[in-house]
Amino acid sequence: MRLSVHDIRDEGLALEFVEPAANFPVLAELQERRECRFPEPLRVTLRIQPASGMFEVSGRIETCVETPCSRCLKPTLVVLDTSFELTYVRELPEIEGEEDEDGREISAEEMGLVLLQGDEIDLREVVQEQVVLAMPFHPLCAPSCRGLCPRCGADLNNEKCRCAPTDFSLKFAALKDLKIDK
Repeated sequence: MRLSVHDIRDEGLALEFVEPAANFPVLAELQERRECRFPEPLRVTLRIQPASGMFEVSGRIETCVETPCSRCLKPTLVVLDTSFELTYVRELPEIEGEEDEDGREISAEEMGLVLLQGDEIDLREVVQEQVVLAMPFHPLCAPSCRGLCPRCGADLNNEKCRCAPTDFSLKFAALKDLKIDK
């Protein structure tokens, strides 16, 4: 899925394709490690526009991913619908004085600038990177998911835990036997 920059005309180039996740090495590895599963192929729409020696890529990726709930570990289906914009440049500019709203200096990568390697844009890299960035960090089967008991492992959504209640917060469990000499 490499695109030669010589194939991009002045009016730009529009691409649409549907590919299974197994055709993207990083996504295939996630599935092999059983971290997630992609039950549907990726639907990708891209628009590539040349601009003063640069190439502006805007795109949209739609798919769904099945991943374990971060609280109860049940398989959870999450719809991914993400849009992105990147600009490929032949040379990264020196950025001095560019700051974000918090006063931090902004790097070329944070501005969406990508160094063009040779005369080809690797669309496979772009797509799989955007899918990984769009995946939820802590997916939930439901906002009200109660998770698993940290001691016995009971699914608190389906059953009541038989563990004895504790009189103290687990945050301070390490301090319960602390003795302070006066």
